[in-house]
Amino acid sequence: MKTCYIIAGGEFDGFFDQINEEDMVIAADKGYIHAREAGITPTMIIGDFDSSNQPEGDLVIKLNPIKDYTDTKAALMVAEDWGYKNIVIYGGLGGRDSHTFANISNALEFKKKGINVALKSKNKSFYIVDDELTYDFKDEDDFYVSIFALSEIVKGVDIKGLYYELNNFDLANDNALGVSNETVKKDFKISVASGYLLIIFEDRSI
Repeated sequence: MKTCYIIAGGEFDGFFDQINEEDMVIAADKGYIHAREAGITPTMIIGDFDSSNQPEGDLVIKLNPIKDYTDTKAALMVAEDWGYKNIVIYGGLGGRDSHTFANISNALEFKKKGINVALKSKNKSFYIVDDELTYDFKDEDDFYVSIFALSEIVKGVDIKGLYYELNNFDLANDNALGVSNETVKKDFKISVASGYLLIIFEDRSI
């Protein structure tokens, strides 16, 4: 599946995916500095550049700093316009908590439109699920798995293959039952009947 990678201006600890010919890379604001450090040439750079100097080039889109959305959301909107249904954001976690929360909210908004948005860093990854997530366990994997309801109630939550399993459980958004589950060295699956679930992988080293 073709993917749009967005490199945002938050904390950045490296790029860990393989960019293919059909993929797109958008640098959001000072994310272009992160891209340069990673040896990546963005397809496009977009932002108001209030936190960095505006780079030169034909594929630089300058935004008005007085706007109703973040530079990262502007990049998401471009990816949507270009027809991408699978988007991965780097530099969208850590740093200002308000921006992390905004990125989760944006990911939920786009998920409701049928667009998958994941947030990745070296030690963490965030996913929003409204059907199921399956994971093929690797020998070197060592991370916690947490789930949180983004809908008022996420109905029919099933967890199979983790230390704590659930069967057809209704998870409310004021219930933190799903925090810090553990892998057991085998493949696992998390599924829901309805609603939106935030799934977080966090390395045990942090």
